[in-house]
Amino acid sequence: MKRWTLEELARVEPWSRERTLALPGRLRGNALRAWGAHVDHRFGKGAADRVREHLGMSSNDLPDQPSKKHWYPVHLQTRLVRFIIDELLAGDALAFESVFEESTGTAEKALVLAGRMTGPGLVLRMAGTYHSSVCDVGKCIPDVSSGRAVLEFKDAETFDDPTWRLANMISMKSMFSSLKRNLDSIHGEEPGPKSFTIRMQW
Repeated sequence: MKRWTLEELARVEPWSRERTLALPGRLRGNALRAWGAHVDHRFGKGAADRVREHLGMSSNDLPDQPSKKHWYPVHLQTRLVRFIIDELLAGDALAFESVFEESTGTAEKALVLAGRMTGPGLVLRMAGTYHSSVCDVGKCIPDVSSGRAVLEFKDAETFDDPTWRLANMISMKSMFSSLKRNLDSIHGEEPGPKSFTIRMQW
């Protein structure tokens, strides 16, 4: 079984635009958090508009902070991430972590507070419920015990996308930062088509 570190995923050639656009499925807008405000804060006013222009969308189509009432193609998230990495971060995929860290504050404050008090296990146990609430393809099966967690993503082509894998591993790493907890190790595994597994220890 192929094992992936963040550094290895950062070096993987991204999928072509055509292959990415062919991905089936939809994503709720709240999964993007306050993406526009954070992009403008990190890269300067007008950066979010550059992203929208690349995606062929207006501010009405893609607000700075979409709500759960908005539905988008599942590939929108990875296309957004890819543009930020390629154009705003000069191709430095690992630097995307700094953008994610700035956006973690938009998460539910009560959940973050509870996670800081009880540990990351509480948040990670909710990963399956969260995934099904924001995405209409695939599923996430969490297995959490003391000091370790496994998130098994199954049954969706988007889980094969190297940009999706990179962004989701970075999101896990930045979650630990927001909870003020140390993450000892994180890596991904490729058990088969339409699947990806993230393993963490803390």
